[in-house]
Order: sequence, then C-alpha cells, then structure tokens
Amino acid sequence: MYSPRQTEILAAIAEGLNLPRNASHVHVDQTPGYIDSPIEVHDFAVALMGAIGATVAFIGERRGLGAQRVSIDRRHAGLLFNEIAYFFQSGWQFDISAVHTAVNNFYRTRDGRRIFFNGAYQHLRDGILRYLGCPNERDAIAESVARFNAQELEDDLSALGLCAAVLRSPEEWRAHPQGRAIADATPIELVRQGDASPVPLSSAVARPLERLRVLDLTHVVAGPTIGKLLAEHGADVIHCRNPYLDHILGFDIDTSFGKKTAYLDLRADADRTRAYDLIRGCDVFVQGFRWGSLTARGFGPEELWRVNPRLIYVEVNAYGFQGPWAERRGWEQLAQAATGLAAAHSAKLDEPALIPAYFNDYGSGCLGALGVLAALLRRAEEGGRWIVRASLAKTAMLGMRFAANVETPVPIGQEDLNRYLVDQESPLGLLTRVAPAIQLEAAPPYVDRAGSFPGSSTLDIGWGPDPTTPRPPPHRPTSIFQRGVAHMRGRQIL
Repeated sequence: MYSPRQTEILAAIAEGLNLPRNASHVHVDQTPGYIDSPIEVHDFAVALMGAIGATVAFIGERRGLGAQRVSIDRRHAGLLFNEIAYFFQSGWQFDISAVHTAVNNFYRTRDGRRIFFNGAYQHLRDGILRYLGCPNERDAIAESVARFNAQELEDDLSALGLCAAVLRSPEEWRAHPQGRAIADATPIELVRQGDASPVPLSSAVARPLERLRVLDLTHVVAGPTIGKLLAEHGADVIHCRNPYLDHILGFDIDTSFGKKTAYLDLRADADRTRAYDLIRGCDVFVQGFRWGSLTARGFGPEELWRVNPRLIYVEVNAYGFQGPWAERRGWEQLAQAATGLAAAHSAKLDEPALIPAYFNDYGSGCLGALGVLAALLRRAEEGGRWIVRASLAKTAMLGMRFAANVETPVPIGQEDLNRYLVDQESPLGLLTRVAPAIQLEAAPPYVDRAGSFPGSSTLDIGWGPDPTTPRPPPHRPTSIFQRGVAHMRGRQIL
C-alpha cells in the first residue's frame, strides 16, 4: 500500500487525468531511500511508477489479459531517477563527462547572485564561453562571470539561444512572470483539441501496450524516457534524430532500449516524406524540441492531425507552454535553478547545489508516459484529438510541494547493484542497466531490443512485427559485479 504521503503525491500527479478508479492494486515495498535531499524524491518516484503501472495493468485487463497486481520497490523506483549512473557496457560505466564540463556549474555574479550554465552540448558550451571570453576552466569562468550582473547574463545568453538560469528562491519563481504563467497548469496537461472518432482498445496477445505505435522525436532524457517506458510494456517505438546534431552518447543509448533508432533530417524532402509515412500509421507522436520549432517545420499538431486524426500529440519542454519563457531552451539543471528547486534542496547547505538526481528529467518523462496512457483511455472512451504536455519547470514546482523529507539516506552498495541491475545482450556487447521498476504480476516489463547506437535501424524502419505469443524477458539479474569487472567512476551524478 502507499504511505499517506505517497497517496498525497499521487493525487497531485493525477490531477485532471481522470485515471481509472478501479485500477489494479499496487503493492509498495517501503525500502529505504538513498537520495539525500529534503525533496521527497523516492516517494515521488513511487507515486509516479505506481500510477503508470496501475494504468498499464488496467489497459491490459481491458484488452483481455486479465487483472494483475502491480509491485513497486521504493529504493528501486528512486534508483531510476539516476539510472544513467548505473549503466554499463561490458562492465565499463558509460561516459557522460559532457554533463560535468567546467562551465556546467553555479557561478557568483557581480551583484552577488548565482547563475547556472549548461554547456553539455558542444555548440552551447562554445557559445557561452565565447560570450564570457574565457576558456572552459572554472577559475577563468568564475573571474569572467564576476564582471556581469545575474539578470544581464541570463537575458543575454537566453536571447542568443544559449542556456543559463539565475538561482532563484521558490518565492522568487512564483512571483516571476514565467512562474505565474504556469502556476495554474496541471503537472500533466491533457488537452482535448477537437473531435475525432473513438479508437477502441483492441484485444492483446501478450503485453498491455502491444501494437501501440510511438514515433519519438526527442533528445537527452525527459522526452526519450516516455518512449522507453511505453516500450517496456510492449509498445512499438521508433526514435528519430538528425545525425549531425550534438548528442551525449551514454544518454542516447540508455534511453534507446526497446526502440528502433533511425536518422531523419526534417529539412530534407525525402526524410520529411518518410516521417509523414510513419505518422500515418502511428498512435503517439512525441517531440521534445523547443516549443514551436516543429510547428514551423510542418510537424505541429494541426498539421499531423490532417495526416492522422487519431494521433496523440505529446510535447515536452523546459519551462512550460504558457508565458514569456515558453520557447526558451532549458535543461534539468536550469529548471532546478530557475524554479527554486535547487534553492529548496540547498537551504541548509553552505553553497548552492543540485538535487543529486535527474528529478525533472526522469520525473517529466514518467509524467509524459502517464499522460499518454490517460489519453489512450480518453481516446477509446470518448474520441477526440489529444495533446499531452509535460515540462521540467512544472515538474520542479510539483516537487517543491513535497519538500519535507527527513529520512537518513542509505547509500547504494554492492547488494543494491546485484538486486536492481540487469544484464542484456546487445549489438554493443553486454549492457547492464537498472531493471524496470514497475513490476506486473502476469506481464513483466522487458524490451526485446537492447540499447544501440543512434541511427542503427535507419535502413530498416517500419512498424511491427506484432507479438504472437508471450515470452520471458531477455534480460537477467546482473553478474558483472560478481565477476569483478565493473569499473565505476565516483563522479557526482549531476
């Protein structure tokens, strides 16, 4: 059963979704947390995973798979908010050193405030350093930043399409024009836009989300997590990206599990035609580009509904879909800084710090996946054209409503790795990752396609094949730590 606090969080998450009241029973193993923060990350993760699991089980029951119990391990659920730190190739931890580049940090400005930059992508890093006029070294960056006022830096860099956010308190964010603009938006925005015929849930052979077709045009963490979670329960997911844009390979492979991965350049006529062919046959279109940019390229919801009126259109962005920052670029770290989440986390610390977890990224990905499930049910029951929206800033604001954690964290140890990680063979060798945290009694989550390089399915993309019989998961409990070959770097998560 949920704890009283988890029940409160669940109610806040589900606001406006009309989730099924008779969803499957959720059993929660209330294991200790490991994340040291006043933000209630573990209970937030439990409520999210429980809501997704119960709704997936309900959909499976409606499709003829029978009722089944859902189980969530609290420690395991929180581990998924840092899953990139526990992702290995042949025993070696994947490199995400771009996240830890010198420019990605809090720096003190001339007026005594702090600002956080994100230059994880090379072009963002180069642009910030060019503006500051310094090399990518912490002392040099600190010296340069000290010449500017915080607001000046945030405004100028954002106008250049670069990524920076002033560290604000929760009170400052609530008073900020963007904070006020999204204050009344629900954590998951589920918006009906016009009429369309209902799309009934068909019968299923083996898995709750089989034959659900998802086209994924997202990057880094939050957006790709949506497709990955859906794939773990049987959805057919194709991820597309431009081959020449910046990327962080560890994240790309980690979020590619369960997906075909293809290269597409939406500026090229042939690739645009291919994208529209895929859209005609799919149920869900997920995009994580700067809000408005895909509409300008002819891939906004209205354009795609003319091609496929049953399509569920999903949008993920940094700062929400109303207000002056709706089209501003952002990352996990910037959402933590701007909204007051980092300040709330750091209230008793000598220096500002981020929550040691990708709270907004993975949280927004889970919220987006739950929104898709809610939209599927609404589409089946009443028809209509549906938009699902999730944003890092709105997730952060939800997190600040639950910031009373006083639990003493229990650090992750060897026993946890053996218990919560799984091995799976892949074209890249043996991949080890955090196991799916949502356990269904009769239809356990798994993916047939292990992670792979971006674009590896480009020459053979298309929907299907559909499952014909149930099968056991192809992953297994990890053995790399017993072999003594795992190489973990002790670097800070964020």
